[in-house]
Amino acid sequence: MKINHKHYIITMIAVLFLGSCKKEGEFLTRPIKAIRPFNMTGYAIGDALELYFDDVKIRDYYGKISLGTVSPQLAFENDVTIMQLRKKSTGEVVYEQKFNIADAKNEVPKFYFNGTSIAKSYTYPKPQGKDYLVNFYFDGPKDLGPVDVQMEVLEYYYDNNNNLVVVNITGFPIATEIAIGKWSEYFKIQPPPVMLPTQPGTDFYPLITLKSSKTKKYLLSGDVVENALQIELPDQWTSSGKTQSIHIQTKIADNKALYFELNDLVQVFP
Repeated sequence: MKINHKHYIITMIAVLFLGSCKKEGEFLTRPIKAIRPFNMTGYAIGDALELYFDDVKIRDYYGKISLGTVSPQLAFENDVTIMQLRKKSTGEVVYEQKFNIADAKNEVPKFYFNGTSIAKSYTYPKPQGKDYLVNFYFDGPKDLGPVDVQMEVLEYYYDNNNNLVVVNITGFPIATEIAIGKWSEYFKIQPPPVMLPTQPGTDFYPLITLKSSKTKKYLLSGDVVENALQIELPDQWTSSGKTQSIHIQTKIADNKALYFELNDLVQVFP
């Protein structure tokens, strides 16, 4: 029995009970006793989670889990429905919750799945003083190998046509040989150093970029700007510290080009 994911997002599992089953070529509409509000938020990393209701698979989740801007509804055919989250690679049930038709609201407590087990939250160290701490979880093709993270300071100006012209790039290593599919240790990011221009009329701007540890080339096609990660950096006037836990996923756009999707788990679990 195939599940229409678009309908699922709008009405949750109502599609399981409305016209989704056949008997002798005829659609069967089973009665729904009630429809109740439903919500689920969390984060999955290391392995995908499969969402099941009453042993019927609805969809997979990986990365940030949210039901979006719609108001999802949970359809009850019986007085109780059972939701399970199963580990995709093994089918192991890592979380189960029963929902009752008598409850006005049905909500899954916010959770973090680390690829093995469910926890209430993602935990991270609090920064000390002005320290900027960051760790990385890189999801990419297995044949890519480890990656390097560096701060690259651009010396640039804008020409008469308002085009960016990069005069010079100075790199400062942050982390090397970050393995695919596991959290790195935490690294301390220093403010960009004060640099002297190589020619009049230029400014400086720091970026965080990824390169292959093997080839030392950018992972994405394009220049340094197109390979930049959206990570907050300290400066000379920073007065308080910050922790960032960056999950980086490489994805394929419609034009077959790779791009990065980033989530800071500290922002997901403040």
